[in-house]
Amino acid sequence: MKKITIYISSILLSIFIISSCQEDTIIESGTSSSTQHLIAENAFNDVVRIVEDAFIDNGTSKFDCPEYILKNADSSDMDTMEIIFEQGNADCLTYGKLRRGKIIITFTGKYRDSLSVITTTFDQYYVNNKWIQGTMVVTNNGVNESGNMTFSIEVKNAKIIESGGKTINWESMRNKEWISGYNTFVNHDDDKYLISGSSSGNNTSGQEFEVNITKDLLVDLSCLEDHSNSCVITSGEAELIPNGFSTRIINYGDSICDCNYSVTLNGTEYFLVVD
Repeated sequence: MKKITIYISSILLSIFIISSCQEDTIIESGTSSSTQHLIAENAFNDVVRIVEDAFIDNGTSKFDCPEYILKNADSSDMDTMEIIFEQGNADCLTYGKLRRGKIIITFTGKYRDSLSVITTTFDQYYVNNKWIQGTMVVTNNGVNESGNMTFSIEVKNAKIIESGGKTINWESMRNKEWISGYNTFVNHDDDKYLISGSSSGNNTSGQEFEVNITKDLLVDLSCLEDHSNSCVITSGEAELIPNGFSTRIINYGDSICDCNYSVTLNGTEYFLVVD
């Protein structure tokens, strides 16, 4: 009887170990954290673009929607701007996506002013039915040794909430170097930036992750000339490290304007499309 009990216990232990290993393999081979990091990253790249456009005074850069409202204005400058996405009671189709709600910008100076601080928050702001929350702070750090204007971009307490309630939490601290297009003020289409820095967050299953950019990301705003494309990072690499699992390498492509990415995990390459 004792031998039978030991034998059964061994079988149960083996089943448990195999089951645990299979569960780890399923999680280990997944790309959900990579995908959801890219969703959050793209969402805030999108916000950066909208905020930059808001500081262009030339009306040709503006759309029928959104509406721009300046507040606390005086004779020298303004302190607050609201960007309102609404057409009647319907979502506003602009920048290639359906939007509603408000982006609220407070600032100490214009986008190009050295040492200006531009803080962005949201009021019931939705993009394609995803609810965007959080705070983004852009600081103009002036010109670097290469003669290029640089910025720091901090995203704090960001949430991307899907229509079913699942939530991506995300934070980021990045540096941006303006390497092309600075002299054509009213035309963003020739602007290019290099991005470095790190991010962290958790996916909709609660899996925590960290992201470090290992090869500078190239942002090319000419990609937005095709209004069907919403992705502006055309090259670069980042390491994504899920808590307790192997590092993933995210490759942003080879200078092509699309929303295609590859993720390499333990020598296997996975292909993603994230917009």
